Amino acid sequence: MFQDMDKLCLGVIIMVLYVQLVISKYNWLEARFVLGSVGLLTIGMAFIVGAGLCSLFGLRYGPVHTSLPFLLMGLGVDDMFVIMACWEELTEEDKKLPIHEKVGMMLKHAGVSISITSLTDVIAFLIGASTILPCLESFCIYAAVCVFTIFLFAITFFVACFVLDEHRIAKKRNGVLPWIVLPDDYKPNECSQRNISNNIFRVLYSKVVLTTPGKIIVILISITCAAFATHSALKLEQKFDPKWFLPPGTHLAEYLKSKYQHYPESGFNAGLYMGALNYTEEIPKIRNAVDRLKNMTDVTAEVVSWVDPFRDFVHINFGPDIYTETLDEDRFRIFLSKFLNSPRHAKYQGNFVFNKELECGVPVPKIKLSVIDFNFHRFENPRDQIPAMHKVRNVAERANFTTGDREVIVWTKYFANWVTDELIDTEVIRNLQLALLCVMLCTIILIADWQTCFWIFVCVLITMVDVMGYMQRWGLTIDVVSCIGLELAIGLCVDYATHVGHTFLHIKEGTRRDRAIRTVSSIGSAVLYGGLSTFIGVSMMSLSNAYTFQSFFKIFFLVIIFGLFHGVVLLPVILSLVGPKPYKLHEAVPQTDS
Repeated sequence: MFQDMDKLCLGVIIMVLYVQLVISKYNWLEARFVLGSVGLLTIGMAFIVGAGLCSLFGLRYGPVHTSLPFLLMGLGVDDMFVIMACWEELTEEDKKLPIHEKVGMMLKHAGVSISITSLTDVIAFLIGASTILPCLESFCIYAAVCVFTIFLFAITFFVACFVLDEHRIAKKRNGVLPWIVLPDDYKPNECSQRNISNNIFRVLYSKVVLTTPGKIIVILISITCAAFATHSALKLEQKFDPKWFLPPGTHLAEYLKSKYQHYPESGFNAGLYMGALNYTEEIPKIRNAVDRLKNMTDVTAEVVSWVDPFRDFVHINFGPDIYTETLDEDRFRIFLSKFLNSPRHAKYQGNFVFNKELECGVPVPKIKLSVIDFNFHRFENPRDQIPAMHKVRNVAERANFTTGDREVIVWTKYFANWVTDELIDTEVIRNLQLALLCVMLCTIILIADWQTCFWIFVCVLITMVDVMGYMQRWGLTIDVVSCIGLELAIGLCVDYATHVGHTFLHIKEGTRRDRAIRTVSSIGSAVLYGGLSTFIGVSMMSLSNAYTFQSFFKIFFLVIIFGLFHGVVLLPVILSLVGPKPYKLHEAVPQTDS
């Protein structure tokens, strides 16, 4: 994280300026400099608390986790914008209420809206945490806890600071220097009182988007993009190379580049590891296992065994053939000692681990571990790597040792990546399906309108198809990093559509088209600002050379573009055509003495 601290600081500075532009009105009274800064402080506090809690319970903080501050910066600011938008949408009657009642009316809508989006985000991340991949599990838990703490701070700490800021406005204190009291006759300029963004949305949607030609164009664009994306998503490959994690220009990256350039046929080193066996009895079985490895010419490039040289050494110098004659323990240990201390065969000392130090001239101590070294061919993709891994593992399983601890395994450091490659396809599909299912169930429960939830689900599904399709065109593959990105993408694109759908249900007057126009006029700018804040947060990742940050930037750029289009453009078009009726609000019945 610390190597990218300069980018994080730059992102915070840009975000501070952006937040001030969005939530402030351009006059000395309603400039919300302190409130905007407190909003970003809230996100920092939430990250520290969330990361601290996860660390307290022993969850590891890995390289992928360094992207969390950038992501949370965008997600947290979104809650702030929704709260401010609902405050601006209070009716004239509500604005006459005392400050605490006005805040209650604001949270009546804003609280529900950010509760839905925060809960769906948390559930999406917790579903991702059910994976068997440790790094994905840890990241998703960190993200879920941090999003939840952002929600808690937003509805408590930020709202409390917002109330204090409203008291400041009521007392006519300067928005930048609050200790300065403005004159009693001070009036904000008329230009600052105009809600330009809401007016732009109202005109744009009433005159262009929600006209008949506009609706046709929006639907055709959505179908066309989804068709191209589906075609590309079917070509999405599952591939990962550990070298992608190395920053370009580093010594190790340059070394590996030169190595593969000058030695293109060099494969992956591995070993057949055997435990504390009775080697005098198991030598024939070890020889058979070595022969099977050598015969796998499509898998192994070279097998370096100590067994054949040891057999030749004993046969030439002492007579017995260890392949056909079982040596007693004492003779085997003295022969092995002479073999390992001979000038020609001392190189095999590294193939053994003894329970005591090896000494020249005395029998070898008891063997704890021995290894047969071999090299895999240089495989370029999982289609070759995974079958090769299973073939050599089958050799170990067929060794059938019956003495000692009977332990035998095949291992290489590359198996960590190959096993991940083997599981990641299934994990991605399973996690995305579960996340979509659970998120939509929560949306149904909280929004309480199945028709709206269905159209939200359609928008989310199309967005995910578009993201997966166009990330393939951008050169990304399915790996642990993109799997995490897609998990986060579900939570993000649900947010955009949910805000719009929830607001649509609260607008009671007018036709479907009128309600759709009022929806985007009231909440559309807040959703757009939230998407832009997320883009500002993740755009700092594009400045990094790290593969993790580059991948996240590409995925979230696509999520923001398609999520905003489907949530703020396509969904209002659908709701204007087949939208549900508004919520039925029960009026309070006055109490009487009778």
